[in-house]
Amino acid sequence: MRPYLRPISLLCAALITACSHETALPLNGTLERDRIELVAEDQEPVVEIAVHEGDRVKAGQLILRLDDSRYRTLVAQTRAARDQAAARIGGAEATLTAAEKDFDRTQKLVAQHTRSVADLDRSRAELDNARSTLGADRAALAQTQATLDQDQITLDRLTLRAPRDATVDSLPYHIGERPPIHAVVAVLLDASGAYAQIYVPEPLRTGIHPGLKAVIRFDGGDKPYAATVRYVSADAAFTPYYALNERDRSRLAYLAKVYLDDSDGSDLPTGAPVSVDFPELHR
Repeated sequence: MRPYLRPISLLCAALITACSHETALPLNGTLERDRIELVAEDQEPVVEIAVHEGDRVKAGQLILRLDDSRYRTLVAQTRAARDQAAARIGGAEATLTAAEKDFDRTQKLVAQHTRSVADLDRSRAELDNARSTLGADRAALAQTQATLDQDQITLDRLTLRAPRDATVDSLPYHIGERPPIHAVVAVLLDASGAYAQIYVPEPLRTGIHPGLKAVIRFDGGDKPYAATVRYVSADAAFTPYYALNERDRSRLAYLAKVYLDDSDGSDLPTGAPVSVDFPELHR
């Protein structure tokens, strides 16, 4: 069964159960893991793929690399421009200091009638020009630094690493191919939390809540897996309850996620059919 059809089939099964008023446990679902999608930061060719589909990877482990030669050149050029802008700041600050001293001295001399007002106006213009030049140089430095920071971020992101422990699910591109910008180049499945995805019929909704203990079983296996409900949707999967009468409300179903309590299910396949029971609801 195609993955995108699975939630629809689960919902239909839940609705059939609810419509026939058969709300007996357990509830059927599938084992799921959160998807982690790594995307291409820019349209550069794939130059290295360090893993294979199905591999277990650790957080920080290299997944693949896109060609970073263009961005390495950009970073080097922008860093040189940043350094030049920083050097100009030093010269502009020295010029401003000299202009401030000259203006202060000219003011005193004008007050003593040993310099003319025209000399003061000229000194003031030089001071204003020095301040303007320093402001422009500082703005240029800030802009260049921002460009350098962005180029460095893009350069770093051309090397894609696993953000957490995971299983490699899909590698849609091969070495030499050039993925479009923001295209998904690797799909990982989070290894830290497998969960059963189920749809809860409305008659059972009030009894199933986050924190409720559960038991998960897999087709073809007798081993029970301890689990806990972490999420139940507040909204029904279709028509809102307030638009239905009491009989029709029994047809509602709510998405729920029931997480395995430990890692002993790490080898269980994603997408496997499961049944989920809630011992407390039998009491």
